[in-house]
Amino acid sequence: MIASSIHRQESHPTLPPAKLQKLQRLSLYYNLPEAAIICTKCGFALSPKRASEHPGKKHGIARSARHGLKPLLSSLDLPDPDTLVLRPNGSRRHPYLTVQQGCSCKHCGLHSASCKVLDGHLRAEHRDKLELTAGRNSRQHWLRDHIQQGVLFQSWTANNTRRSWLVSTDNDVKSGSIPSSILLQASPDPIKLLAQKLFTEEHARLGNQKSGDQRYCGKETPASFALQTNWLRRTGWEMVFRDAHRDILVRLTALPHCTDNRPLPLGIVEGQAITSPARDERRLVFMMAALDRLLDQCGETVRKTDVCLRRWLRGRFPDRPYKMPFELVAKSSSEKIYRKELKRFVCFWLRLFRLLPTTFQKVTGHGLKKHQFRVLRELWVDDIWKSAEYSDDVDPADKDGGHDGDEVEYEDQDHDEDEDEFPDDDEGEDDERYDEIEHESQKTVFADTDDLSDAESTSTWSSDSREDHPQDLASDILLRFCYSAVTEGFDSGVASSTMLVHFSAARGLSTPEGDEYLKPHRFTPILAKLIYCSRLVFLEAVLPRFSRSYGGFAHPPRHGLLRRLNATRREYMCDGTLSPMGEFLSLLSYGNALRRSQGSFFRFHWSDDGEVLSWDGNQRLSMVGFRGLAREVLRSVTASCYSLMYDWEPPHVDLSLLRDNLSTTTPGYSFVSDPANKLTGAYPELLLRACISPVDGLLRVQGKDHSTWDVKAARSYLEAHDDHLKGLMVLCNLDGGQFARVSELLTLECFNTASRERGIGLWGAKMCSIVRHHKARLATNNEFYVVRFFSQPVSRLMFHYLVYIRPVAISVLRTCFHIKHDGALLFSPLSHIGLTSTPWTASTFTKELRRHCSAATGIPPGIGVQLYRQISIAITERHLHAAAVRFNRFDDTTGTAEQEVAYAWQSGHRPMQRHTTYGLDGAYPDHLQPALLRAYDRVSASWHNFLWRCDGSGELKSTLLKNYQ
Repeated sequence: MIASSIHRQESHPTLPPAKLQKLQRLSLYYNLPEAAIICTKCGFALSPKRASEHPGKKHGIARSARHGLKPLLSSLDLPDPDTLVLRPNGSRRHPYLTVQQGCSCKHCGLHSASCKVLDGHLRAEHRDKLELTAGRNSRQHWLRDHIQQGVLFQSWTANNTRRSWLVSTDNDVKSGSIPSSILLQASPDPIKLLAQKLFTEEHARLGNQKSGDQRYCGKETPASFALQTNWLRRTGWEMVFRDAHRDILVRLTALPHCTDNRPLPLGIVEGQAITSPARDERRLVFMMAALDRLLDQCGETVRKTDVCLRRWLRGRFPDRPYKMPFELVAKSSSEKIYRKELKRFVCFWLRLFRLLPTTFQKVTGHGLKKHQFRVLRELWVDDIWKSAEYSDDVDPADKDGGHDGDEVEYEDQDHDEDEDEFPDDDEGEDDERYDEIEHESQKTVFADTDDLSDAESTSTWSSDSREDHPQDLASDILLRFCYSAVTEGFDSGVASSTMLVHFSAARGLSTPEGDEYLKPHRFTPILAKLIYCSRLVFLEAVLPRFSRSYGGFAHPPRHGLLRRLNATRREYMCDGTLSPMGEFLSLLSYGNALRRSQGSFFRFHWSDDGEVLSWDGNQRLSMVGFRGLAREVLRSVTASCYSLMYDWEPPHVDLSLLRDNLSTTTPGYSFVSDPANKLTGAYPELLLRACISPVDGLLRVQGKDHSTWDVKAARSYLEAHDDHLKGLMVLCNLDGGQFARVSELLTLECFNTASRERGIGLWGAKMCSIVRHHKARLATNNEFYVVRFFSQPVSRLMFHYLVYIRPVAISVLRTCFHIKHDGALLFSPLSHIGLTSTPWTASTFTKELRRHCSAATGIPPGIGVQLYRQISIAITERHLHAAAVRFNRFDDTTGTAEQEVAYAWQSGHRPMQRHTTYGLDGAYPDHLQPALLRAYDRVSASWHNFLWRCDGSGELKSTLLKNYQ
């Protein structure tokens, strides 16, 4: 073939450039060595007889332009294109021949543009190959195993696949990756239309899933033993909801809306929409208001109940009390959240009760028990609700009877200060030492309360508590219903047969469609709230302060209260009992154990050089960017400090010469007020400058010879003070080391109070913050000292604020607005003139942190309180190498204990908990001794060295120091 090609090339003349250009103008190409005239527009070789007419007939080229074409082509003596030699398979693509796409037989190399042709060819010519392949495999053979798809071939004449050759792809279209558009165009019209329809429907379905309009919430078959998780095996939720409509169960738990007088859509059952009528929702609103009044009375009962009785109430075992008494939650916001769980329970079952029995069966997958129907009916049909709907003068919305919009309880992580949004129940807060505590408790407290005399049972109620109390019939009937739910026994020994346990299972479904079972870390807070509310109801029913005759609860006698409490508590409120509380306590303990094994919520990944931290796959933070964030906050706070100081440079004060007695507990004492330091009289100089400054001065001329406060300027100064304080709060957290919980940060006080010691002090010529608060302090009965030393520039900014800026702001508040401020909290606003001051929260810190993150470069968006806390701990583990040193987790208080336990303490954890979650061990630092201060000083210095590149003394490197002096 090669010799023939050479012979043909020698036997056919070449054309001069002028004639080649003439052919090019006519869209013709003279091909060599295979002599042929190719139409570049059509992509195939022309027959010599028709070549001269083709440009005119096919492409409309004028006769004048084609003048001389016929003699030129005749002189070339061109052969018929069908007789031309085929090029070898795998040749480069001819630039002017049409490229056809098709399939090729892997056995003989036959190729065609039609897959049907290849299918018939294989069945006719290679049936033995097909049968051999099918015999080797248990499945039916694939024709694709014998056909090579996506091959490209060219031919001299149009659509002549029999006389064609394969060409290389040149990476244009790779085998096996044919674009769908090409395949679609080559498909028959019926297949094309159906395929396009299916494609469009799938895109629409995916769009609905993304928008939340359509989610999977169908009935799910319980998983096999190998696929079932420990959590679902313990809860049994898959069996509970096997025949239930989970999306409707989730909507049944919603709180009624205070203002909307509309029915509540619940879902669709067998094509029929079901709703909760508007009149039912109105009645639920009044019930929620009455439930608030009931819980207010329950709280008052707890406050008036003796500690001894509350210890027994909190105990989970029948023969001994808990080490700490049952307490009300500390924050009013937390109280509202806890109450809502009981409100959801009441709404859930009353809405179910109002459904038709057949609908009830379809929604829940089971029927309503007779005793459950009876108590629900007694609650719903009571005449008190009919009179309340027409005569109650109290707006239910004022009593927090409902809600004002949709709630998202689990999505918003920005306001969380730590891994746990809500504290677990008390028994779970000290799990590391739980076994030891219980063992010790068994030794020291093992009493049969039946043997206690009346004299030993402390009288809770004084004689004057028996005075007449106005009856609240609505709260009485609600107490009777809730108490019956708390003391409901298992039917056939099944926990989910009780109303409370079944409701808790429904709360274990994710909102809004119930298509996910909540993991332990999201469900245990719900259990804690139900346990809390159950104990409130139980105490009010067993030991009420006042008689509740309408609900059937008589006033208890003055003596024998402990015997009365334990007689019922042993049966319904202890672990191991066949009651909702027994199930809740067991499930909470199991959930806490599983939650600890899950570790941190964030899974961080470090680059090989340790300079880039990534999470969630695509979120990255470089250490250069992290340090840049700290420098940006330092720059911003320094600038605002100079503005508030009116660019005044006060005399330099050597911190090493200042006196601060950390052991002094005198109210009002701090290093600022210590007479030896002579700092109390330093701020009037700044006040004078602020008053007489020609720009932004706080005084203005009034009349000819008088002056007065410029109220607008004074208010602006206080607002600037608050902005500066927010930035200083963020800077202290960045500079102090591992992130403090915001709830702890907001407890720092400038000076001693009657019951608390200050949180800002000096030690070893360094300024530091001292946190004594911890979220588990009530449960553990231990203080948790965390000391964070500040670097030199941050210490100087804090010094200027405490000595100059804060006293001036308080003076302006007192003399201009006549408001006396004597609060000791450091991070508290002063600019709310004439308004109720709203304390700062975690959201305040998050907004300020994100503001600085947006101003810095290289910081990913969305970093809030919880995420930054995890980032700071991850950085400590990676870059502060001493933090990762292993030490004896059981020896952190003796003289031989390693100082590395301070890394765990600084993160606000018990070191054993820190080891479980992050890789460190230890116990509480409960004594503020010099050794503890030295340990914290050392870990703070290592953090400053990483963050600011300080030297050993805490001085910033010269390049950075010049920018902030």
